[in-house]
Amino acid sequence: MLQLLGRPVIASLAILMLASFPAYAADAGYYTAQQADDGHMDFNNHCAECHRPDLTGALGPALVGKPFLARWGGKSVEDLFQFEHEKMPATSPGSLPKEQILKITAYILKRNGYKAGSTPLDEKVAQTITLPKNADAASK
Repeated sequence: MLQLLGRPVIASLAILMLASFPAYAADAGYYTAQQADDGHMDFNNHCAECHRPDLTGALGPALVGKPFLARWGGKSVEDLFQFEHEKMPATSPGSLPKEQILKITAYILKRNGYKAGSTPLDEKVAQTITLPKNADAASK
């Protein structure tokens, strides 16, 4: 059957398959449950002092709900991850390893209604995920 298809058709099919990958990743989940659980512990150890254990903000901004999406909505999870990695914790910016920041990011996503899946959040996947601009879209 593939012999019947011309090269332009095959190329078009390949482009369509690649273009659909980010949606598939979102449907499959954004992080693993274990990654978010580990991130919860890391968040409590490194972030809760400024952002509160419930992520509603104190010295640092809220990391859940409308205040979070007002800052990060429309941006990629990679943007959030890079900010965390380079600027946080405020008392020692850039001191946490990337793997630890990815776990914290997974926990923040979990708290904002994003679902877990079977693949851990990594930098490549983070580039494909755009945070919604409103809280209703976050839980889907």
